[in-house]
Amino acid sequence: MPSAFSHVVVAGALGAAFYRPTLPARFWTLSAGCAVLPDVDVVGVRLGIPLGHVLGHRGLTHSLPFAAVIAALVVVLFFRHAPAGISHARLWLYFFLATASHGILDALTNGGPGVAFFAPLENDRYFFPARPIEVSPLGLRAFFSERGARVIENEILWLWVPAALFVLACVGWRRARLTR
Repeated sequence: MPSAFSHVVVAGALGAAFYRPTLPARFWTLSAGCAVLPDVDVVGVRLGIPLGHVLGHRGLTHSLPFAAVIAALVVVLFFRHAPAGISHARLWLYFFLATASHGILDALTNGGPGVAFFAPLENDRYFFPARPIEVSPLGLRAFFSERGARVIENEILWLWVPAALFVLACVGWRRARLTR
């Protein structure tokens, strides 16, 4: 998996496409939460749940149905009244993408089990053909090591720079629309 930092960076960048000045701070806080939430399944490792099990790491919580349910819950619980300029449907789409991006990024890594994108309907695990992202070490000690530094360098190249370019493109597009 990419680091939690990179999951948040990508979800935040996606938020640029949905940005409205009326979005409250909780939009961005919930974005970060949705981006890292799928890794709640690492608790299963400590509980002895096998990696290939539907409740194992990169199983149900990394699936597209899970992302859809989480997005619906976030919108219902935290956005009873949609902020001006953005509909409940667009909020749902954004939080779905922010949550689903976690599994998508994990499927681009060079390690760990594949991602069960369609759990609980099926538990087949998938990777994408191109896997340029260095898998992040688990645990703080391992992360704050030489290997962790290499992972961050890799993520800056493959995730942070493209995320920044995406944000700049969104800002440029929005400004161009305003000047018409």
